Amino acid sequence: MTLNDSRHALNTALYHQIITDSQTGVAIFDAIRNESGECVDFVFSLINDAGAAILGKPAHELGGQRYLTYFAQAKSSGLFAVYKQVMDSGEPHRIPAQPYFADGVSGWFDMRIARYDDALVVTFNDITAIKQMEINYQQQATFLSQLLHTSPSAIVAYEAVREPETPAGQPGAITDFRAVFFNEAYERIFQEPGEQISSRTFRERFRGESHADLFPFYVQLVLSGEGFQRERYYPHLDKWLDLTGTRLHDGFLMVVHDITIQKKQAETLGQINQELVRSNESLQQFAYVASHDLQEPLRKILSFGDIIQNQYADRLDQQGADYVERMQSAAGRMQILIRDILIYSRLTTKPQLFRQIDAQPLIDGVLADLETAIDEKQAVVTVIGLNELTGDELQLRQLFQNLISNALKFTRPGVVPRISISGRTVRGYEAPVPLPVDARNRLFSLIDVTDNGIGFDPQYASRIFQVFQRLHGRTNQYGGTGIGLAIVQKVVDAHNGYIQAEGRPDEGATFRVLLPLNQ
Repeated sequence: MTLNDSRHALNTALYHQIITDSQTGVAIFDAIRNESGECVDFVFSLINDAGAAILGKPAHELGGQRYLTYFAQAKSSGLFAVYKQVMDSGEPHRIPAQPYFADGVSGWFDMRIARYDDALVVTFNDITAIKQMEINYQQQATFLSQLLHTSPSAIVAYEAVREPETPAGQPGAITDFRAVFFNEAYERIFQEPGEQISSRTFRERFRGESHADLFPFYVQLVLSGEGFQRERYYPHLDKWLDLTGTRLHDGFLMVVHDITIQKKQAETLGQINQELVRSNESLQQFAYVASHDLQEPLRKILSFGDIIQNQYADRLDQQGADYVERMQSAAGRMQILIRDILIYSRLTTKPQLFRQIDAQPLIDGVLADLETAIDEKQAVVTVIGLNELTGDELQLRQLFQNLISNALKFTRPGVVPRISISGRTVRGYEAPVPLPVDARNRLFSLIDVTDNGIGFDPQYASRIFQVFQRLHGRTNQYGGTGIGLAIVQKVVDAHNGYIQAEGRPDEGATFRVLLPLNQ
């Protein structure tokens, strides 16, 4: 063997080893020609392990086999035509991303085909994972684009327009911004077609405002990276917009909501509040009139009535005495009504001074004030379990005075009135009164006022807290003005509490009051 033969043998062995160890699939196909010399098929002359693994077939099984035997669909896919063209022309061919889903092979392949003598050398890589990532990315990009374009929120992305870099290689100063993305909602809010938004810079679109504070503000956003949220009125649009921005690369992303309706509603609400303030001032004036200008004439009527009854009784016949008695009774009821209206109005206008209050002395004081009525009714009142309350002492005193007075008023003839006042501390979820979700874990003072009086139909449980609502009418048997329980409701509301009434006709009633411990 000559030296050249030895080198040839060495090179052949080296090339074979390189092909065998390559991570790229390599296959050599010898041409099969017919009698006229036309290439009609190929035969596997060599395929390395990487190529066999990509094709999913053992290398020893492919050696010596005809190409179209294993890849019968290569003709219909056009791949065999490419092989034949390279064989006929001698020009190599590159297929950067060839899908092949046939003959038991499934995937995307990067292929290079070249002729060597009367054979083809095909190198190929399985790029299915890369291609799948590209497809997933495109799908995600499409989904994100559809999401942004169909979002009801206006979205726009700006990139900075800068001067050339400084000699030191630092970025040039920001001179403007240009919109690189915006959705349809942004076009609608700013009433501009997309072509105008794309063709004009930020400063061109917002000429006056950009030079005032908008442009410097957004420049600072890009330089500092600090996001923002602000509300701004745009005169040329006659709109209030809520703007939320964050830095995005060398620019910023902004989400815009049209809050014009909310702003107008807030303005209307402000006007309503002003009207309420004026109404409260009128109510205070009414309270003054009720406490002075109206009560003074009534006092004179009652006073003169007493004089007539005491000094001129012998000059009156029975009918005249009856008229005076009725006048005194009506004036007395009017005086009580004015007093209750005054109390009710003051609950609306007087500020609450909340503090910790011991409930037992407070109830004892109320019972002392009602001692005459209790004795007249020969009522039995029991008090158990009272503890601390949080609130305005004067208002709470009015609350319990009205509840106990109500129990003393609506008693049953021939039945000894029994009134029970009991208290305990509960969590919201333990309370027998329905509470909103945010109150279920709060601590409350629960006080029950229970009587054995005439009661009421349960269907009227909420109605009885309304002003001038009387379930039993005005009779000589049951007095009152119809404001007492409305005062109770007002006090409970002022203390952020809850109240519930339970009635049983001819059996009695229970009023449950829940007052938060921590105000």
